[in-house]
Amino acid sequence: MNLTASVTRLLSERLGLSPELLGFVVVERALDAVLGGPGPQPRAERIAHLLQGKGEEWQMLVDEVTVPETWFFRDSEPFQLLASYVREQWQPANPTGPFQALCIPCASGEEPYSVAMALLDAGLEANRILIDAGDVSERALARARRGVYRKSSFREKRDHSEEQYFLRYPEGWQIREEVAALVRFEKVNLLDLSLYRQRAPYNAVLCRNALIYLEERVRRGVILGLRDLLHADGLLFTGHAELMPFLAAGFQQVDHPQSFACRKGEPAPRTAGSASVVPPCVSGATPHEIEGLLQRGESVFRRSRTAALAATTIPQARRPRRFAPANAGGPPSVPQAAAPFPGIAEAGQLADRGDLGAATAICERLLAEGTRDPDVYSLLGVLSESGEKLEAAEDLFRKALFLDPNHYPSLLHMSLICERHGDIDGSRLYRARASRALSQQEGDQR
Repeated sequence: MNLTASVTRLLSERLGLSPELLGFVVVERALDAVLGGPGPQPRAERIAHLLQGKGEEWQMLVDEVTVPETWFFRDSEPFQLLASYVREQWQPANPTGPFQALCIPCASGEEPYSVAMALLDAGLEANRILIDAGDVSERALARARRGVYRKSSFREKRDHSEEQYFLRYPEGWQIREEVAALVRFEKVNLLDLSLYRQRAPYNAVLCRNALIYLEERVRRGVILGLRDLLHADGLLFTGHAELMPFLAAGFQQVDHPQSFACRKGEPAPRTAGSASVVPPCVSGATPHEIEGLLQRGESVFRRSRTAALAATTIPQARRPRRFAPANAGGPPSVPQAAAPFPGIAEAGQLADRGDLGAATAICERLLAEGTRDPDVYSLLGVLSESGEKLEAAEDLFRKALFLDPNHYPSLLHMSLICERHGDIDGSRLYRARASRALSQQEGDQR
C-alpha cells in the first residue's frame, strides 16, 4: 500500500472521514503541503510520524484536510430560534441556573461566539453562559482563541453593529474580552466525546455541516453520542443536508423554518439506507440497456444548466473535462465482447436526454468502482435538484466542492439552492466564488 492510501485509511480510522470524499487528490495535496518543503527532521522520519498518526506532521495533515468554512451567525435562523427559545421557554423555567451549549466542530470560532452573542441578545446574564467548543484542527483553534476576524467572517446582516461585541483593529475585528471569556476552546475529536460526557447535559448542541464528511459506519455513532449529551428539553442544530439522519435516529424536528433544529425523541432502529439522503437509482441497469437509452428523452441537465446561467450574470463556463469510457474510440478486440461500461460523459448525455435513472446508475457505479471525480457528484446533484430533492442535491454539491473547492457548476447550483432557501447572502457568496472560479478557468485557458 502506498503512502497516500495508507494515510487515507488512517484519516478514516482516526477521524471518520470518508475515503470516498477524501480521494487521492485531496490527500496527495495535503501530503505535499506537509512533506514538500525542507523540515527539521529527515523526510523518512516525518513519513514515519504520519503513518503512526502522531507528531507535528500528523497535526499539519489534519489541518490541511479539514474544512473550516464558517462565518458569524451562519444561516441566521438557528440563532434566532436559539434566542427565542431561551427568552420564551428556558429562562422562565430556569431563573437561576447556567445555560450550557456545545459547538463541535467549532472551526475558527465564529459559531460559538455567535451562540454567546445570541444568548446575550436574548437577555441572559454573562455569568450564566457556559459554551464548550471543540475541533480537531489546531490551526483553527489557534484562530478561534486569537479571536480576530476579517470581512469574510461577516456575511450575515445583523440588527446591531459590530462595535457591540467587537473592537476594531487595523488587522480586523477583535472579539471583546467579555464575550471571549464565555467560550472554552479545546482540541476534541468528534469520534470521542468523553470529555463532554463529564459536563453534560447541554441545553443546546450545534453540530452543523460535519456529518456529510464522515463515513456512514461512524455517522450513526456520532449522532447517538450527541444525543447522550443533550438535555431532555434541549435543542440540537445540524446542517441542511444532515437533518434526515438525525430524524432516522429518533430525533424530532422543531417547527421553525430553516433552523434545521431537532429535539430528543425515542431512538429508532436503524433501517437500510436510513442514514443516506441520496435518491435511489436504477443500479441494476446493464451497459447494453443504458446504451439503448441514449436515443430517448428530453434535456434535463441542459435545461438545469441553462436555468442556472440565466439566473446569474456569470457567462457560461467551459464544460468540465469528464472521464471517457475505457477504450473509447477503439474497436473491440473480440466482436462479441460487451461494450465497456459508460463513463461520466455518457451519464451527462443520458441526463441531457432525460434518462435520469440510467444517468444516476452510471454515476453511482463509477463511485462504487473508486472514481474520485467532482463531476460525478455534481451531476448526481443536478439529477436530485431536478427531482426537487434539494437536501440530497446540496449534500452532493458539497461533496463535489470538498474534492474541488473551485468546481464551477457546483458553486453555481449551490448559489441557486441558497436562493431557494431564502439565503440571499449565501447565494451571493457562492455566486462570487463561481465568478472567481470562472475567471481562473479563463486565465488558465489564455
